[in-house]
Amino acid sequence: MTLAQREWLRQRFVGPPGYGAAAARLETPGTVVLLTGAPGSGRRAAAIVLLHGAGEGGDALREVSLDDWLKQNESAEPVGGERILFDLSAVSAPEFIDAQSRLGTSWEKLRRLDARMVMVIPRDHERHLRPDFHQLLVPIGRPDEAGVLARHLRPAGIELSRTELRHSVFRPLLGRSPMRELQQLSALLVQARSAGGDFATWAAEALAAVKDRTVEVAEQIAGLDDGRQKALLFTSAMLDEAPADAVIRLSERLLAKLGHPEDTQPRLDRPDPLQRLQDVGVKVEDERVRFAALAYGAAVRSHFWLYYPDLRPAFGGWVTDAVRETPWLESVDRQRLIGRYTEQTLRIGDVRTLTDLVESWAQDPRLLPEAMQVLGQGLLSEAWGTEFRRRIYDWSTTPRLPGNLARVLARTCVEVLAPRFPDQALVRLHQLARRELGADPPEVLDLLLGLVRRDRRLYLRLLDRLCTGLEKPAPERSDAGIFLALVECLPTWVPQRDVARGWRGVLTVARESRTWEPAVRAWLSAARRERDGGARLMGILVEAACGRVDVLSRFYLLAHGWAAGPDDEPAPLTRSEVAARFCRAIDRAQGIEPLDPAAAGPAEGSTA
Repeated sequence: MTLAQREWLRQRFVGPPGYGAAAARLETPGTVVLLTGAPGSGRRAAAIVLLHGAGEGGDALREVSLDDWLKQNESAEPVGGERILFDLSAVSAPEFIDAQSRLGTSWEKLRRLDARMVMVIPRDHERHLRPDFHQLLVPIGRPDEAGVLARHLRPAGIELSRTELRHSVFRPLLGRSPMRELQQLSALLVQARSAGGDFATWAAEALAAVKDRTVEVAEQIAGLDDGRQKALLFTSAMLDEAPADAVIRLSERLLAKLGHPEDTQPRLDRPDPLQRLQDVGVKVEDERVRFAALAYGAAVRSHFWLYYPDLRPAFGGWVTDAVRETPWLESVDRQRLIGRYTEQTLRIGDVRTLTDLVESWAQDPRLLPEAMQVLGQGLLSEAWGTEFRRRIYDWSTTPRLPGNLARVLARTCVEVLAPRFPDQALVRLHQLARRELGADPPEVLDLLLGLVRRDRRLYLRLLDRLCTGLEKPAPERSDAGIFLALVECLPTWVPQRDVARGWRGVLTVARESRTWEPAVRAWLSAARRERDGGARLMGILVEAACGRVDVLSRFYLLAHGWAAGPDDEPAPLTRSEVAARFCRAIDRAQGIEPLDPAAAGPAEGSTA
């Protein structure tokens, strides 16, 4: 979750009973809190706000997945000062028991590294908690529901006191609704306000919208005369707020897709389109279709998807055709249509249909944003996000992955996956970058480097992955190019031994020196501006050579060739001075010292 998202949540958050005790514990670095509460009490939101307010503002905050935790992946390991969220609120009892198996080890590491972690656990799993972990348990209750609603309404300019809300028509909902439903209620109230009227009117509209409209919608559909009306109602629900002419045209396309008989009446003898819309309960305002009742369109969509399972493939084909072949459909309406289709497909758990759709749309360069939208919505799904993360990994490790699909995956990893699971985004981007070798421009590589250069922990993790890949018995040769791009501008905080390890791997696996020669020249140019005269960069290169005469000789020749170039950029050191220092370092590595100290030139660190 990004900083902006956490701030949005913090501004609307109301602390539940027990929150203060958890916050007090997290004030101490190296703390683990097991946060438990009833479903709907806002456990996850409380955990995020707790971590957001703990530690230094610049400390990292990330989430660990159950898969990474159980597999003991590096991403599950803490680093100094960071804050970790581990949400187990939806896991089974066996998974919860397994997750405890390494909590003791992680707790000790957290204490040693002054990190903090909040684990969200279901209340009914407390009985499975090991006795030694009971000291970490902090139960929370339900926050003040009227306060939650008031805090969500305030940023929209609706100022209502808790007392007013408790005595409003919302009173029956306040004692039993999950926090997410109260958030939805606030959004509906804001939406109802846009139609005008007073608070009582808005509240009545919003209250009606949160009620289950299943029976109401079923009765309406049962009362429609023919399939043409049902198709128009469904199309209106899928394109709610779209231009009326687009709804009419796409309704006809849906009928054709379903194989419905054509209307043989002369065109002007058929009912007027506006009247047809009104007959199915759809109004037209500003030439756009809308349902009179809030959230009615969503109920219609859900009804058709749930009770017409044999038509789902045709619905999906209709959506695909509409997205591909209707340039007159406005961008915002296309996005709404895709979002609603994806929502309904996720509702029935049909992940395969959506991933197939991503693959299909990624074949068309014009539809890359649409493919990203479907994939991103899948990743954000509470129920199916894990499946989408696994599918992205499978794609990223597929040989000869189509370039457009790789771009969709990479951008989605950065924009959607990384804010919540940065390590999983890193792994998938790394796999994709390996397959991008030789691409021009290297878009995936640029996205990978952009991600890790904003986060020291991710930078060091990628560096370690690259080194490991180069050290395998069958090395990942493409990691050489990724490594050289990563260290092209080397931050001063990166440990020299780790960079030397990577260079050693590059020098070992590279079949030709021309693979790494441009990187050496780039470092020599950088050395002209280094405060230590390039001693750090030269030391890494010489250490990585491990005394290999062929490599050191090539370094020597490279230095002399580079020194012959013009000093075309102002810098404290000239090319000749840097080359001389590098050659002396190479000589020392081979046990050669200059006979005449005066011939050695200025000492390292001097700018004379």
